[in-house]
Amino acid sequence: MATVPWLADVLRAAGVTVVEHGNWLGRVSGSSFAPIGVLWHHTAATSSAGNPHPALNICINGRSDLPGPLCQALVDYHGVFHVISGGRANHAGVSRGSGPIPAGDGNTLMIGWEIDYNGVNQAMTGAQYSTSVLATAAVLRRLGRDASHARGHRETSTSGKIDPSFIDLDSMRADVARQLAGNPPLDLTENDMKLIQSPGRGIALVGPGYFRQLRNDEEVHAAVALAGNPLVGNDRQFDLWRSIAYDGQVKAPS
Repeated sequence: MATVPWLADVLRAAGVTVVEHGNWLGRVSGSSFAPIGVLWHHTAATSSAGNPHPALNICINGRSDLPGPLCQALVDYHGVFHVISGGRANHAGVSRGSGPIPAGDGNTLMIGWEIDYNGVNQAMTGAQYSTSVLATAAVLRRLGRDASHARGHRETSTSGKIDPSFIDLDSMRADVARQLAGNPPLDLTENDMKLIQSPGRGIALVGPGYFRQLRNDEEVHAAVALAGNPLVGNDRQFDLWRSIAYDGQVKAPS
């Protein structure tokens, strides 16, 4: 396929908020495009609630050393998908084999999400994570592929890329697989606070940018007032939300 004209519609049908930018179907870099998977990136820009998509312009127009578009969609701080290309984009470069994705031209083989966070002292938000999982599952379903066809750039890069940082890629793929199987992943929206419980690791209060392990019954009772009913989880979910706390640090809600 030379383009994916169905991209915005498939994302919206899955419940993802989509913004289409200009003639995104005509914004392509070359004609060799036959995707079999999805590749996850981070932009290396610092996003925030007030500046949710600082890398959008460069993803559309490119850099002095690399012409745009630089992805098919940018995922902003709030989890909104900004669709900027329906064809080949310069996001993956030469790829080494990873999982079922063969070595070769990653720009031909994969649809790319640029998740807008800096990856050094900032992790993806809960909203970015949840919608990236949802969107990835929707696209893989459309392509007729399973969750193993979702990869992180650091898994395919031949030049030492580290993106996307602060995320367990196997856990993220597991959540994509759950979505494909009709069992949605843990979903945190921008203002949510929830309790997650693990048989092996205790109870924690989690939310966008927050993770605090609760030490006693008094803290649990106080957290219930913030989070509502406890959410029973497991060791994998517990570690997942710890891994995406901002800066990789344990923080309490203000």
